[in-house]
Amino acid sequence: MQDLNVDKEDEKPLDPEMEKVRRKMVRLLGVSLGIMFIGVMAVLAAVVYKINAAGDDEIANPAMQSEIPVMISNDLEVILPVGFTVVSFDLDGVRGAIMGTATDGKQHIFIVDLKSGEIISDILLRN
Repeated sequence: MQDLNVDKEDEKPLDPEMEKVRRKMVRLLGVSLGIMFIGVMAVLAAVVYKINAAGDDEIANPAMQSEIPVMISNDLEVILPVGFTVVSFDLDGVRGAIMGTATDGKQHIFIVDLKSGEIISDILLRN
């Protein structure tokens, strides 16, 4: 018989003050979950946007051993010396670095302005 009394004590309603606290906690839980859901959706939307936009803004890399002129994008070309063989191309913001070998066998790095297509600097590499 004592077990029945214990169960009845567990089931009795909360006093009004505790009921107010419980309702506030449930409301806080709902608001917190809503904010977390909105945050997760914003992060997922940003990731999807970045993945889809990444292919649109890339500047085309010239192929190895390319011919002159080197096409950096659809509307920009860089005029290199005749016989220059491109080994690599790197980007740094609005500048590009074209590394290659001239016809005399000397290695050069040309720093190029990607807005105008002009060669800013010619760096001669020596052993």
